[in-house]
Amino acid sequence: MAETNADMDLPKGFTALADFMEEGQITPWTFVDVIGVVKDFRAPMKTRNEDMKCVLRLIDISIQDQVTWDVELNIFRIQEKDMPTCGPGDIVVVHQAKVQKHSGSLSLLTNRATTAVHVYPASKIPPYPQPASQPLTPSMKDAGHKPKPGAEKYVSWLRQNIKAECIPDAEVFATRVAQSMKGKKQKLCELQEVRDGTFRDLIVQVVKEPFDSGDKVTLYVSDYTENTSFYNHAWNGQTQDGGRDGDPYGYTSGKASNPNAQVDWAGPFGKRCIQITCYEPHASLIRSQVKCGDWVHLLNIQIKFGNNGLNLEGFLRQDRTDFARKMSIEVLDPQEDPENVHPALKNAIRRKRNYEKEFKTQKKEIDSVIGRTSKKRPAPDQAEKPLNSKQRRALQRAQLAEKAKGDEKPALPAAAPLPDLNPLVTCEHHDKSTSPIPDILEPATYEATVQGSTVIVKLPFTVAQYRANVRVIDFHPPRLEDFASGRKRTEYDILSDNSDSESDSNSEEEDGGTLDNFVGERVWEWRFALRLQEATLTTAGKKHSPGTKNNTFWVLVDNLEAQLLTGLDACNLRTDPDELSKLREKMFILWGDLEEKKSKALIDASNKKKTKASKKTPSDRPPLDSSDAEMIDKPSGKGATDKTVSNRPFTCCVRQYGVQVKEPNKAKADAGFGKRWERVFGLFGTKICGG
Repeated sequence: MAETNADMDLPKGFTALADFMEEGQITPWTFVDVIGVVKDFRAPMKTRNEDMKCVLRLIDISIQDQVTWDVELNIFRIQEKDMPTCGPGDIVVVHQAKVQKHSGSLSLLTNRATTAVHVYPASKIPPYPQPASQPLTPSMKDAGHKPKPGAEKYVSWLRQNIKAECIPDAEVFATRVAQSMKGKKQKLCELQEVRDGTFRDLIVQVVKEPFDSGDKVTLYVSDYTENTSFYNHAWNGQTQDGGRDGDPYGYTSGKASNPNAQVDWAGPFGKRCIQITCYEPHASLIRSQVKCGDWVHLLNIQIKFGNNGLNLEGFLRQDRTDFARKMSIEVLDPQEDPENVHPALKNAIRRKRNYEKEFKTQKKEIDSVIGRTSKKRPAPDQAEKPLNSKQRRALQRAQLAEKAKGDEKPALPAAAPLPDLNPLVTCEHHDKSTSPIPDILEPATYEATVQGSTVIVKLPFTVAQYRANVRVIDFHPPRLEDFASGRKRTEYDILSDNSDSESDSNSEEEDGGTLDNFVGERVWEWRFALRLQEATLTTAGKKHSPGTKNNTFWVLVDNLEAQLLTGLDACNLRTDPDELSKLREKMFILWGDLEEKKSKALIDASNKKKTKASKKTPSDRPPLDSSDAEMIDKPSGKGATDKTVSNRPFTCCVRQYGVQVKEPNKAKADAGFGKRWERVFGLFGTKICGG
């Protein structure tokens, strides 16, 4: 540890402030005791958590010869009356403060459970060797820990030996405190709110690589709000956000592009971006730590019109107060502490997600228009292309089947005893009775009155929850190793309303499958489906016959519900045989020997592949809506098992909801342009207790 430069050593257990300036001397997030002289003070102000915060800058003998060196102490209290009041030259004894690394430098912050702060007013410190004995005690926590006599004696010695030129005079000190009180006004704002002649704090994303011009660095930033005074970045039909050619590390070369071309601007388009010119010392920090895609917190940005007099720009200069050593730019990492992300950052990320979705939708519409106009257009009065004979026969069969389905009146089965349910599988809502599968699959309808007449309107789905007695007769994907899927971690993970799996898979497909999607940290999530069959027995003690109408359906199991079901966290099951074995044991409780039968069916199907090559391959995924008649009587998916399943039934909770799927037919697009609603069933609130 660093030594003080005078006759009296620091009391045992205290840390010299010079150690904060030496790399590796102090470990961040540990607790230390320090003694320092107050060099500057920022008045208390409210934080976003409604706590009060004030800031002291401290020096001691070990750093008094370095003009720009000091250590920042951040004091947090619930009430302002508990805050210390400091003057120039006051000495502070700090017990068990936490060391934090912030913006590349070490500082101190108080901890409610451990930290005590004692302030000794300079005017009341007696000459050495008399110990100081009258500290201010602004809170009960501070009063509960009194400094030892050795520390108070050192306070007197330090007051006598610190260089006078290191301490500002009272008038300058008071001016700075007054300036900090003026700064208590909320300066953080969104870009849509910035105006000429103001100083603002911003939380924004760097949307282009910083431009270094020697003595300064230019940033292009956005928080995805629009400002009419910003430069308009127009889209020319080309973008660079579709994944780079070749590998993500640039080992293979792609086509060179003109660096001055407008295509270099990858977005956001419109008036969503502001140029900020950053001077030293901030420029040096940007060169070493800031890159395109980073979210940053910028402090005290001067907003004014640029040289052209048309567009607002920002300017970041050095703070001329004693707080100048603190950088006015901080790189934010949303993944570092997802539970405590600044609300402004979370809102900006949400706006970015919405902007990208809207931009992709508009781009698809434009591409679609271009594609249609490039083809031969039919005459305005030209009739729709007639169906061929094969299509007409298929339509007639479908119409007859629909009519037969409407005329059919299935006989009601006799009252059935409860099946032998598996006690190792439990579910929620015990007070709710179970529902038959045909009732669950009954199409949703709405009764309306139109011009005095009752009209039954068929709905694409309804939002409902059920309990049902079922058994598993199939699952998807066909291999247990694929029950967990990996995706690249994104900044949108911190958003509570983020639909991770679907949005990420879609974006990876749109990016063309470049290697960018497979580098960096990956998130593993459960994603599988179970095909369930009615488990109620008939009076004869037999299961429903395989051909019984509407007695099977698929349910999706999402990440959270799979965690509850299995008690396991998703991981790469192909590289973790232990976790795969645990999952297999859990699922055996749920479905018995189903996996063995399905594996055998997969092998048999593979052996017969050549003989079935001429036949149409069924879909490689379970249907979303299992109530379709054509999906009831035959399993969906490759390697589906036969219907003779001997596993024990169980009670589970099922919910019905709707999702949007692509729909090229405008007449069926009931969920917006190119989309329709599809009914989906999902498992929830069900747990395997054994295994």
